[in-house]
Amino acid sequence: MPRSRIVPSVRLYTIEEARALLPVVLPVLERLCKAFTELQTLQAAVEGSRRGSAADGSLTADPWSDAGENRMELLNARIRAEASRLDAWGIEVKDAATGLIDFRSRRDGQVVYLCYRLGEKSIAYWHTLDAGFAGRQPL
Repeated sequence: MPRSRIVPSVRLYTIEEARALLPVVLPVLERLCKAFTELQTLQAAVEGSRRGSAADGSLTADPWSDAGENRMELLNARIRAEASRLDAWGIEVKDAATGLIDFRSRRDGQVVYLCYRLGEKSIAYWHTLDAGFAGRQPL
């Protein structure tokens, strides 16, 4: 007998609900962005050291923490943890470097994204699921 596949429901936010959650989401998003940016810097430093060194002859960052643990592994774990927190709320991370996230919502009977980028005052834009950031429209 074939089993039916259970598809988890997707959280849909009203504009008011998404805006109300933003103060809780922002610290998580800020930590995610900070860890992601630091990881990119360390990866560039490691790549530079593989080629010899940075342009001035020195490394721009040390991939090893004082405790001797691999800093990149710690940052990767932090990124996964913060992204998991957002995912648990049904929030999709679109760009960790800029803090771009989307909340699913319903607009005129269609599922769309409420779009927010770190540094914006509030959630003020939306776009269709396939339009992406370039398709953002004011609410």
